[in-house]
Amino acid sequence: MHEKRILNFYSIIIGVLFIISGIGKVIDTWGFSNLIYQYGLGHLMILAPLIVLVEILLGLFLILLISPKRVSMISSFMLVIFTISFAYAHFAKGVNDCGCFGSVQHVNLPPIFSFIRNIILIVIAVIVWIKYPKEKTEVVIWKKNVIIFIMSISIFIAGCTFRMPYHFTNKEETHKFQNQNIKKTELAKYIKTSSDSTYLVFCFSYTCPHCLNSIENMRQYKNSNTVDSIITIVTKNAKEQNIFIENFHPDFKIIELSDNNMGKLTNAFPTTFFIKNNSIQYVIQGELPSSFVFNQSHLTFKY
Repeated sequence: MHEKRILNFYSIIIGVLFIISGIGKVIDTWGFSNLIYQYGLGHLMILAPLIVLVEILLGLFLILLISPKRVSMISSFMLVIFTISFAYAHFAKGVNDCGCFGSVQHVNLPPIFSFIRNIILIVIAVIVWIKYPKEKTEVVIWKKNVIIFIMSISIFIAGCTFRMPYHFTNKEETHKFQNQNIKKTELAKYIKTSSDSTYLVFCFSYTCPHCLNSIENMRQYKNSNTVDSIITIVTKNAKEQNIFIENFHPDFKIIELSDNNMGKLTNAFPTTFFIKNNSIQYVIQGELPSSFVFNQSHLTFKY
C-alpha cells in the first residue's frame, strides 16, 4: 500500500509537469510550431496543436490516476522523443532553449538542466510503468467530466492561437519608416548599413515578455542566412541588462537608447525593421516570427 502511494505521487508529479508544459504551449500554439521549426523539424510544424493537446490529456490522466501504468508508458516514450529532438536541435542547430514550458517559461536555463530534468522524469515514468499494479479500466463519471471540460477549453484555445500572430506592414499601411531609405530615418543616427547587405534591426525592452520570446527567432534570421547582420536597439536599464546578458548570452550588437530617443523609432515593443539595399522593406510589430514564417509570408498579417 505504501509503495502504491509513492507511485501515485510520482504519477501526479509527472502529470503536473505535463499540464504546465501543455498550458505554456497551448496559449501560444503558433509559437510552439515555430520552436519545432527552430529544432530543424519544419515539416512537423502542423502537428503543434496535436502535440500540445496530447500533453494536456496525458497530464490529466496522470493527475487523476486514470490508467497510470499505461499512460506513464506513453509519457516515457514522449519524453524520450522530446529529449532526442532537443539534443538534435542543440547540437545540430545551436538551439539552447528547449522551450519545454512555452510562454510560462521566461528564464532560459543551460541545456544541461533540460537534459537532466528530462532524464529524471523518464526514470520516474518508467518506474510507474513497471511497478504500478494492474488497474481497472472503468473511470468514474466526475473524472470524465473534468477531462471533457478541460480538453474542450484547450482545443478551443489551441485553435485560436494556432494562427499567424504577427503584423507585417506593407505599402498600404502607415508606419513612418515603411519603404524609406534608412538614411532618411532616425535609424541612420545609430546604425550604418551597406547597400549590398540585408539587416534585421530589432527594437525591444529588457522587461517586455514578447520581446524576450522573440530572441531565439531573431537569431534564426542570421543562422538561416535570411539576413547578413542583426542589430538590436533597446531602452536603457542597467539592472535588467545584466539579467538579460546572463540568461540570453547575446551574440549580436546591442545599442542602448534613452526612452526619448527610442520613442522616435517606435512606440510599440517589439518592433523589427527588415532592411535590404538600404531600404526599410518590412516593419514587423509584435512578436518576431521565425525566419521560415517570414520567408513564406512577406505580406500583411493582422491580429
